[in-house]
Amino acid sequence: MPAQFDFPSMTVTPKLHRAVCIFFLMLAVSPSVMASHGNSNRGSESEVITSSVITSSPALSFNYDWNLSEESQPLLSLPLQINSGLEMSLTYPMDHQRFPVFQSLEFDALSHRYVVQVLSSTTGQRERVELVKLGSSEKYVSSDGSDLYLTDNRGVKVVGSHEGTEYTFVRFTDGIERCVRIKTLDGSLISLVYSRDHKIHGLVDSFGRAVRFNYEKDKLVSVTQTWTVNEVAFNKTWTIEGNQVKLAHAASNEPVVASFVKPIPNNAATTQYTAAMASSDQQLAAIFGGRQAVAAANSYEPAALGQQYPIYRGDLFAADGHLIRGHLSYAMHLYGNAEGTGDSALYVPAGFAAHSSEPGPTDAAVTFYYPRLGKLTDVTLAVFHVAHFAIRNEGDRIRIGDIGGPGGSVAGYKHSHIEFYKGNTGLPSAAAREHLRIDPSKVFSNQ
Repeated sequence: MPAQFDFPSMTVTPKLHRAVCIFFLMLAVSPSVMASHGNSNRGSESEVITSSVITSSPALSFNYDWNLSEESQPLLSLPLQINSGLEMSLTYPMDHQRFPVFQSLEFDALSHRYVVQVLSSTTGQRERVELVKLGSSEKYVSSDGSDLYLTDNRGVKVVGSHEGTEYTFVRFTDGIERCVRIKTLDGSLISLVYSRDHKIHGLVDSFGRAVRFNYEKDKLVSVTQTWTVNEVAFNKTWTIEGNQVKLAHAASNEPVVASFVKPIPNNAATTQYTAAMASSDQQLAAIFGGRQAVAAANSYEPAALGQQYPIYRGDLFAADGHLIRGHLSYAMHLYGNAEGTGDSALYVPAGFAAHSSEPGPTDAAVTFYYPRLGKLTDVTLAVFHVAHFAIRNEGDRIRIGDIGGPGGSVAGYKHSHIEFYKGNTGLPSAAAREHLRIDPSKVFSNQ
């Protein structure tokens, strides 16, 4: 089984330009890595950039195409046979050179110089470039005229050239600085994800297309690519046999409807986000939100949500077999858009017999009691993080305000948290809620 990997976080992030940056506005804090991630811009035209692997000889034996714009196609166009050292040798174009994306950043403390490796685009020869500090600034420039530079912003290092491509490096807990993001000239992102033991575990771009490296006993055994076409995820796996990787296809009777950067935890109770679960989330979004609203009530956050939080937030099985409730176990989030950055009106169904007079002081929670709600009877609905609270009748729905009220929403991440309880409970204590919650997907579902 592949090792589980986590995502880092950094407050130094640009504003989001487009809606489909999957997971990588910022990465969530992990015990093994810190990183900085930023925006995404979709290119208006198809763009394919060719790169190559480092080989032991100057000749380049394999070529790989980076597909930056065609979101319905894999991120990498892999040949039928590829070098088994792919995870340690893939390069990306940089000006008139190519940059090995999985290299670590070297620093010579004696000379106060950084060292990076590049490959010549013409000969394929590997070259070491020294970057020397420029005066008293936090910028380092190449000493050989190769037009490379490095900037240091509070420990986050960015290597780039005036051509425009940037490589972001951060220091991991083992003291090594590794690349965590590639930002292209047009603003597209390719993010690198690592396992807890610091092995490269995947690549993800601004569309959410993923390349995952699968290991067994520290040996790369296969490469899997995942991408989405019309909200249905597809994947292909190249399995390594000897020194070659051969193409194979993976299929499922019930397709996953979104691709995920983070592998589902091995102890997850819900192992797949299915079409039925997506349909349930869409139904709930239509009941509680505005036109662009997105709901998460089936253990998984939206695929395009920035990495403030992991994608899977459902039940987990502890080592002793006990069930550990996740944040989205029997609860739902409502977002204004799939990235968690948009605004939305906030609604509840008509038919409640009583409601609280105003949002609570800490998490802006409002409760509604329904003699009948959807398929169920005797239900209390609690809506947390309600902004601009006001009761307004709009037919079959009652508008109660907007998402993103106090208690859980911050700039760049707006949502409301919704729970259902059995009985006329008001707002139960935090300790009591787990035993009273009703699965949101069951309240209105016809299944």
